[in-house]
Amino acid sequence: MSNYKVLQLTGFIGKTSFGLGQISVNLAYAQYALGNDVVIWCLDKKESIIWAAKTSEFPVDHITGFKSVGTGGVLFSPGLYRHPDKLSHDMFDIVHQHGIWTDVSRTTLKFRKRYNIPTVIAPHGSLSHWALNISRWKKWIALAAYERDNLNRASCLHATSENEISDFRDFGLTNPIAYIGNGIQEKYLAAEGSAERFLTRNGIAPDKRILFFLSRISPKKGLLMLVETINKIRDVFSDWQLIIAGMDEFNHKAQVKSLIQQLKLADKIKIIGPLFDQAKADAFAAAELFILPSYSEGSPMIVLESLAAGVPVITTNASTWSDLTVYNCGWWTDINTQAIAAALHEAVSMSAEGLQQMGKRGRHLIASKYTWSHLAHKTIKLYDWLLDQADKPDFVILD
Repeated sequence: MSNYKVLQLTGFIGKTSFGLGQISVNLAYAQYALGNDVVIWCLDKKESIIWAAKTSEFPVDHITGFKSVGTGGVLFSPGLYRHPDKLSHDMFDIVHQHGIWTDVSRTTLKFRKRYNIPTVIAPHGSLSHWALNISRWKKWIALAAYERDNLNRASCLHATSENEISDFRDFGLTNPIAYIGNGIQEKYLAAEGSAERFLTRNGIAPDKRILFFLSRISPKKGLLMLVETINKIRDVFSDWQLIIAGMDEFNHKAQVKSLIQQLKLADKIKIIGPLFDQAKADAFAAAELFILPSYSEGSPMIVLESLAAGVPVITTNASTWSDLTVYNCGWWTDINTQAIAAALHEAVSMSAEGLQQMGKRGRHLIASKYTWSHLAHKTIKLYDWLLDQADKPDFVILD
């Protein structure tokens, strides 16, 4: 297998990166473990870089953070943008970008124009119709200034789900598309948590069965729809408690809390803060079921993490997770209250033993198809093709 000098470019890799940073760092680690010379450039501060490196076991001295200016999703980094000017033309063989809209994109575009280095861009759901309508005017300014040129010039687009393939074509992009999903590090398949510790820390009665949500508390995640669903099935939900964990986005937590109070569901739904590392493992140890009722997704890491922890999943067809039904380790529903209610009603009516058997099938699915080492091999095959070292892989789509 070929070995390459790879630059992984991403906005953030710390705890506030909402999964995107975890994807880029874990992919970098898996490529590094295969013998490639991989470095990461990001916009994070030192403490976030140290945390990400420790969590993923990627060498911290292979990560460079650049200062950024701006607010929200509009971020610029003069240092990042100027840095390629200091390098030789053969510093990297491939630039692999994760996420779009920030100065990461302008930097990728500079590499493509100035050094003619092959570039791979993974928007990670940022070109879905739902995502494009968030802060729409800011994104159209970015498109006009640099992003459309960056996307159009990319040697290949990286789709992490079948839905993204359609998003790229609907957006008018004609580049080759590599369909390579997200993965999980093998160590998470053996991770252990303490259910008792989680319940005690969060004041949850030990006899409650736990339905777990962990992601951004954001409008796109469908939490208002989920609260309405709990209200519809409240009679069969009496033994259960929904735990909502995550960082607030757009002040959406206040809306969710308001609806919980309005429907008198405070005894059935509890909102806690974000969870990381051992606290997250403890939560999965306590959970019998995980739910992600999103309106829009790329390839959500949290679904992989739940299955790796042996917890069956309910999610919507906003993401390409038909494997949940194919392998009988969860439910893959339409994006509406009625469909989610039907799936949730069936799930919470199952015995603990039945859900545990689904969880075991989910863990086996992750081990067989969704580890980063397996997916990193696919990225190297992609690089082989882009650098004229091999024929086109069968996962690359040209039409």
